[in-house]
Amino acid sequence: MENENSYPGQAHEEVTQRVIYKHVMAIAPILFGMLLLCVFFIIAIIYINLNVEKVEQFIPPILVTLIGFVVIAVIVMLTVGTFWIWKRNKVVITNKHVVDVDQIGLFNREVSTLRLEEIQDVSAKINGPLQTMLGYGTLIIQTAGERENFVFDYVPDPYKLENYIIELRSKYYGSKIS
Repeated sequence: MENENSYPGQAHEEVTQRVIYKHVMAIAPILFGMLLLCVFFIIAIIYINLNVEKVEQFIPPILVTLIGFVVIAVIVMLTVGTFWIWKRNKVVITNKHVVDVDQIGLFNREVSTLRLEEIQDVSAKINGPLQTMLGYGTLIIQTAGERENFVFDYVPDPYKLENYIIELRSKYYGSKIS
């Protein structure tokens, strides 16, 4: 059974060192869109209340109520779904692997595993004033062989995580040599 501090398929002897969730800015555009939808909905409610007689000529009151209920239900479901997906996107660092768990929609998940011994280089970057002020950026792990690089977006404190992975990799190789 997977808990929030592990990844699917994690071996029992593998110890989770750290779990990193995406920065809240990963879902900010969606939340902003839902906020605009709420503002539009509130304006529509005010307009309907100020013009009840005109509206009732074209749309029965029960239909207005039903439409309002559906709009509120959609906003709530989108908000809950957005936070659920956001919370399931994570990077799990264990004593043997770096694992990227990407929740793509409600029912699709992609898990990419990278062994510590495959790591060639780790770099972090923060681009622009927004990322600088809010403290998030991109972490890139270059791998050995033909495998593509691992790119983690919206990582909080990417420079700290870069140093942590480098130290963990050094400890891993130190324990292999001893």
